[in-house]
Amino acid sequence: MKSLFEYLHLFGVTDKISFDLSLARGLDYYTGVIYEAVLIQNQAESQQQNDHTEESVSVGSVAGGGRYDGLVGMFDPKGRKVPCVGVSIGIERIFSIMEQKAEASEAKIRTTETQVLVAAAQKKLLEERMKLISELWNAGIKVFYCA
Repeated sequence: MKSLFEYLHLFGVTDKISFDLSLARGLDYYTGVIYEAVLIQNQAESQQQNDHTEESVSVGSVAGGGRYDGLVGMFDPKGRKVPCVGVSIGIERIFSIMEQKAEASEAKIRTTETQVLVAAAQKKLLEERMKLISELWNAGIKVFYCA
Protein backbone atom coordinates (compact mmCIF):
# COMPACT_ATOMS: atom_id res chain seq x y z
CA MET A 1 0.00 0.00 0.00
CA LYS A 2 2.92 2.30 0.80
CA SER A 3 4.39 1.79 -2.70
CA LEU A 4 0.99 2.30 -4.29
CA PHE A 5 0.47 5.63 -2.56
CA GLU A 6 4.04 6.72 -3.38
CA TYR A 7 3.36 6.03 -7.08
CA LEU A 8 -0.01 7.79 -6.93
CA HIS A 9 1.77 10.80 -5.43
CA LEU A 10 4.45 10.73 -8.16
CA PHE A 11 1.74 10.71 -10.83
CA GLY A 12 -0.11 13.51 -9.04
CA VAL A 13 -3.40 11.62 -8.86
CA THR A 14 -3.92 11.23 -5.12
CA ASP A 15 -6.94 13.54 -5.38
CA LYS A 16 -8.57 10.99 -7.72
CA ILE A 17 -8.22 8.05 -5.31
CA SER A 18 -10.57 7.06 -2.53
CA PHE A 19 -9.29 4.67 0.14
CA ASP A 20 -12.41 2.94 1.47
CA LEU A 21 -12.03 0.28 4.16
CA SER A 22 -15.74 -0.58 3.98
CA LEU A 23 -15.61 -1.90 0.40
CA ALA A 24 -16.44 -5.62 0.29
CA ARG A 25 -16.56 -8.09 -2.57
CA GLY A 26 -16.19 -11.85 -2.90
CA LEU A 27 -15.54 -12.38 0.81
CA ASP A 28 -15.43 -16.14 0.32
CA TYR A 29 -12.21 -16.07 -1.73
CA TYR A 30 -10.46 -12.68 -1.51
CA THR A 31 -7.60 -12.82 1.00
CA GLY A 32 -6.20 -9.30 0.95
CA VAL A 33 -6.58 -5.94 -0.73
CA ILE A 34 -9.55 -5.47 -3.04
CA TYR A 35 -10.07 -2.59 -5.44
CA GLU A 36 -12.70 -1.09 -7.66
CA ALA A 37 -12.42 1.49 -10.44
CA VAL A 38 -15.39 3.83 -10.71
CA LEU A 39 -15.74 6.28 -13.57
CA ILE A 40 -16.90 9.73 -12.53
CA GLN A 41 -18.32 12.10 -15.10
CA ASN A 42 -17.05 15.64 -14.55
CA GLN A 43 -19.44 18.52 -13.95
CA ALA A 44 -19.15 20.00 -17.46
CA GLU A 45 -20.02 16.67 -19.10
CA SER A 46 -22.92 16.16 -16.70
CA GLN A 47 -24.37 19.57 -17.51
CA GLN A 48 -24.14 18.98 -21.26
CA GLN A 49 -26.33 15.91 -20.90
CA ASN A 50 -28.60 17.24 -18.17
CA ASP A 51 -28.73 21.02 -17.66
CA HIS A 52 -29.96 20.91 -14.05
CA THR A 53 -27.20 18.58 -12.76
CA GLU A 54 -24.74 20.44 -10.53
CA GLU A 55 -22.47 17.72 -9.12
CA SER A 56 -20.25 14.97 -10.53
CA VAL A 57 -22.16 11.87 -11.53
CA SER A 58 -20.91 8.33 -10.98
CA VAL A 59 -21.13 6.40 -14.23
CA GLY A 60 -20.44 3.21 -12.32
CA SER A 61 -17.84 0.57 -11.70
CA VAL A 62 -15.69 -0.22 -14.74
CA ALA A 63 -13.21 -2.59 -13.06
CA GLY A 64 -12.67 -4.51 -9.85
CA GLY A 65 -10.52 -7.19 -8.34
CA GLY A 66 -8.12 -8.02 -5.57
CA ARG A 67 -5.85 -10.58 -3.96
CA TYR A 68 -7.08 -14.18 -3.72
CA ASP A 69 -4.30 -16.50 -2.55
CA GLY A 70 -6.65 -19.37 -1.70
CA LEU A 71 -8.76 -19.45 -4.87
CA VAL A 72 -6.38 -21.46 -7.07
CA GLY A 73 -5.87 -23.93 -4.21
CA MET A 74 -9.60 -24.66 -4.25
CA PHE A 75 -9.07 -26.32 -7.66
CA ASP A 76 -5.70 -27.91 -6.84
CA PRO A 77 -5.92 -31.51 -5.57
CA LYS A 78 -3.12 -30.77 -3.09
CA GLY A 79 -4.82 -27.55 -1.90
CA ARG A 80 -1.69 -25.42 -2.33
CA LYS A 81 -1.91 -21.68 -1.77
CA VAL A 82 -0.80 -19.79 -4.86
CA PRO A 83 -0.24 -16.01 -4.58
CA CYS A 84 -2.68 -14.38 -7.00
CA VAL A 85 -3.97 -10.92 -7.83
CA GLY A 86 -6.59 -10.34 -10.48
CA VAL A 87 -8.75 -7.71 -12.09
CA SER A 88 -11.90 -7.78 -14.15
CA ILE A 89 -12.47 -4.93 -16.60
CA GLY A 90 -15.84 -3.98 -18.05
CA ILE A 91 -14.65 -3.52 -21.63
CA GLU A 92 -18.16 -3.17 -23.07
CA ARG A 93 -19.04 -0.47 -20.56
CA ILE A 94 -15.79 1.42 -21.20
CA PHE A 95 -16.24 1.23 -25.00
CA SER A 96 -19.84 2.39 -24.69
CA ILE A 97 -18.76 5.42 -22.65
CA MET A 98 -15.94 6.18 -25.12
CA GLU A 99 -18.36 5.96 -28.06
CA GLN A 100 -20.79 8.36 -26.37
CA LYS A 101 -17.96 10.85 -25.72
CA ALA A 102 -16.73 10.56 -29.31
CA GLU A 103 -20.23 11.21 -30.67
CA ALA A 104 -20.67 14.25 -28.42
CA SER A 105 -17.27 15.65 -29.37
CA GLU A 106 -16.51 17.22 -32.70
CA ALA A 107 -12.80 16.47 -32.38
CA LYS A 108 -11.10 14.37 -35.02
CA ILE A 109 -10.45 10.81 -33.85
CA ARG A 110 -6.91 9.58 -34.47
CA THR A 111 -5.99 5.91 -34.68
CA THR A 112 -2.73 6.59 -32.79
CA GLU A 113 -2.77 9.11 -29.97
CA THR A 114 0.84 8.73 -28.76
CA GLN A 115 2.95 11.86 -29.13
CA VAL A 116 5.94 10.83 -27.00
CA LEU A 117 7.45 7.43 -26.26
CA VAL A 118 9.31 7.07 -22.96
CA ALA A 119 11.51 3.98 -23.07
CA ALA A 120 13.75 2.59 -20.36
CA ALA A 121 17.21 1.34 -21.29
CA GLN A 122 17.70 0.03 -17.76
CA LYS A 123 15.62 -0.94 -14.75
CA LYS A 124 16.82 1.90 -12.53
CA LEU A 125 15.35 5.40 -12.31
CA LEU A 126 11.71 4.26 -12.05
CA GLU A 127 10.69 7.29 -9.98
CA GLU A 128 12.38 9.70 -12.39
CA ARG A 129 10.59 8.11 -15.36
CA MET A 130 7.27 8.26 -13.51
CA LYS A 131 7.85 11.97 -12.74
CA LEU A 132 8.70 12.67 -16.40
CA ILE A 133 5.60 10.86 -17.63
CA SER A 134 3.45 12.72 -15.11
CA GLU A 135 4.88 16.09 -16.21
CA LEU A 136 4.19 15.28 -19.86
CA TRP A 137 0.63 14.17 -19.08
CA ASN A 138 0.02 17.35 -17.07
CA ALA A 139 1.20 19.36 -20.09
CA GLY A 140 -1.44 17.63 -22.23
CA ILE A 141 1.08 15.46 -24.09
CA LYS A 142 0.01 11.90 -24.85
CA VAL A 143 2.71 9.51 -23.63
CA PHE A 144 3.33 5.80 -24.11
CA TYR A 145 5.73 4.14 -21.66
CA CYS A 146 7.74 1.09 -22.60
CA ALA A 147 9.77 -0.72 -19.92
